[in-house]
Amino acid sequence: MASVIAPPGICPSTPATWPVASAKPTLSGLIAQPVRSLLRSWGESPATLGALMALLALPWTIKPLFGLLSDFVPLFGSRRRNYLLLANGLAAFSLLVLASIPLSPRASWLLFALLLPTTVGIALGDVIVDALMVEKGQPLGLTGRFQSIQWTAANMALLLTGGLGGYIAEQRLQSFAFALCSGLWMVALAITWRYAGDDRAEHLDTASLRDTAAALIGAFREPLFLTVCALLTLWSFNPVWGSVLYLHMTEGLGFSEQAYGNVTSAFFAGSLLGSVGYGIYCRSVRLSVLLHLSILAAIVSNAVYWQVSSLASAYVISVFAGAAYMTGTLIQLDLTARIIPVRAAATIFATVMALTNFAGTGSEAFGSWLFETTAVSYGHETAFSLVVAASVAAAVSCWALIPALRRASPQWWEPVY
Repeated sequence: MASVIAPPGICPSTPATWPVASAKPTLSGLIAQPVRSLLRSWGESPATLGALMALLALPWTIKPLFGLLSDFVPLFGSRRRNYLLLANGLAAFSLLVLASIPLSPRASWLLFALLLPTTVGIALGDVIVDALMVEKGQPLGLTGRFQSIQWTAANMALLLTGGLGGYIAEQRLQSFAFALCSGLWMVALAITWRYAGDDRAEHLDTASLRDTAAALIGAFREPLFLTVCALLTLWSFNPVWGSVLYLHMTEGLGFSEQAYGNVTSAFFAGSLLGSVGYGIYCRSVRLSVLLHLSILAAIVSNAVYWQVSSLASAYVISVFAGAAYMTGTLIQLDLTARIIPVRAAATIFATVMALTNFAGTGSEAFGSWLFETTAVSYGHETAFSLVVAASVAAAVSCWALIPALRRASPQWWEPVY
């Protein structure tokens, strides 16, 4: 499924900032670092950089709207396939236009205006792929395996693009990156046209709409679902990731753009290990154990950045953080996929992802503000440590929701046979 919308090298269906975030990218893949590097070269402040990345993530926060469209309003008779075609085409076209125009500091608004449709297309496609994962995987009990396959493909793409993104940023080849990504999205468009199954929508009579609406309302009244949403929101609040980490490594530690790109690849190498591993053990471990493991993984994947002091340590820590983060991400998303009703899968899963993406992008804006504010009074190193501490505190607070989860889902604490 992931291959339909995630060609190598572009914002695939993955995490929001670096690391991916709540599960999905504001701007990740080949163009992430070149865009941040371009804005930094134009003299944008850390707070402005973080705010711009948060604005570009707006389509990820309105993903429930995309889900409602897919669940309730077939596009030319199709609930999934035609929306995928629209998503891939929109991303390909906007990137092609961006690659064709000159870029200058005076045109920063134009850069944003053309990147925004790209993220709209990616967010829409992500909603459709997640819906297909739930629809096909939940009846078979294979949501964890499907998530593992999807994220393994995404992490392989991101692993390949980390070093290349660093090279492009260092050589100021942003237009080439946009053109390459546009070409790859065109390939994705062709693959969708050729291989995506024909899913002619059922006749949307009153009874059909009523059933879908009932499934949607029922989910939002379910204490277990609401508690899982709260857990995912807290879990996704990572102020250190994205702009703060980029600025700390490139300005505070003096890494070159190429070195930072290589460190990014190391993170996704760890993520690849985490996603493959989860596919192996996800069905044989008690859900309560997986839940605690996901929180511990969030703590570890943030706390390790206190130890970053050199390029060598950055490589090791990034692999470790990537494996921990991806393990926690897949556990959280798998638990969500297991409990939502298939009837309204696109809307409900998109709502969950919107919450986590809002937490992820909001935390990047908060982290950038905290970093810039405290660096003036306490210095760069102390400011970075404070942002890491905020990320760790948010992860630790997830344990406060465990009692509510245990009351709502006692079956998760039963042994697996």
